[in-house]
Amino acid sequence: MSTSKATKDLEQEGTTQEIPQYNLWMILFMFAWPAAWFLFLMYVIGPLFLVAPDGTLPTWGFHLVWLLGNGAELIVALIILRREGYRLTPGALRERINWRFPDKLWKWGAVLGVFIAATAASMLLAPFQRSIAAVLPPPDWMPGHPLKEITGLQDVYPDVNFAGNVPFFLYRSVVLGFVMNMIGEELYYRGALQPKMRGVFGRWDWVANGIGFALKHVYFWWRLHFLWPGGLAFAFIFGPMGSLPLSILAHWIGNQEPFILIGILSAVLGGG
Repeated sequence: MSTSKATKDLEQEGTTQEIPQYNLWMILFMFAWPAAWFLFLMYVIGPLFLVAPDGTLPTWGFHLVWLLGNGAELIVALIILRREGYRLTPGALRERINWRFPDKLWKWGAVLGVFIAATAASMLLAPFQRSIAAVLPPPDWMPGHPLKEITGLQDVYPDVNFAGNVPFFLYRSVVLGFVMNMIGEELYYRGALQPKMRGVFGRWDWVANGIGFALKHVYFWWRLHFLWPGGLAFAFIFGPMGSLPLSILAHWIGNQEPFILIGILSAVLGGG
C-alpha cells in the first residue's frame, strides 16, 4: 500500500497530518524489541534479586523490572513522536494520536460492544493458562504464579506492609499501573506505532497491531492465548473508532486495575 493511500485513509479517520510509514521489517522490529527487553529484564536481571533461601522475588525487584520495561516503551513512543516534529503536548498531538472521544453515538456503542466481547472471550480462555503452565511452567519465583493459589494481595506482595502505606498505593496504582503500563503501552503500540502500519496493512492495521501486541507478551507465554481479544479491542478502539483515551480506559479496566486499586487502597486504609 502506498504512503499516499495510507495518508488518505488516515485523513478519512480524522488524522490530517501525513504520518511516515514503516515497512514490514521495521514493524516486526518495533514489536520484537520490547519482547526481547522484557525477556532480558525478567529472566536475566530479575533472578539476580531473588532472596535466598526461599527464592522469592522481592516486590522492589518485581517493580523495577516493570518500571524499566514499560518505561522504555513510553520513552520510545515519545521519541518517535518528537522525531516526527511534534511538540509533546496533548494539543499538539491530538490528531496524531487520536487524543479525542468518538464523535458519533454508534461509535460509543461499538466501543462498548467490542470491549464486552473481548472481555467475555478473555474470561473464557483465561482458565486454560493453568494447563499451559503445567506443560511449560513459569519460574517458581514469578509473582502471581498461575499454578499457585492466590487468595489476596498479600500472596502477590508478601513482603509489603499495606497498613498506612500510601506511597506504595500511589506508586503501584498510579505510576506503575496507570502511567507506565496503560499510558506507556497504549501510547507506544497504538498512538505512535499503529498509524505507521497503515502503509503495509491498510485498513487492517488494527488487526495486525492487536495480534502483534498480544504476541509481544511472549515473556508471559502462559497468558498469550487470552491476550489477543484485548489486543484487538484496544487497537480497534484506537483506530477505526479513533479514540486513544478510550483504548487506555479499556486497557485499564481489562487489566482489572480498578479492582486492584480498590483492594490496595482498602488494605492501606486498614479495610482488609
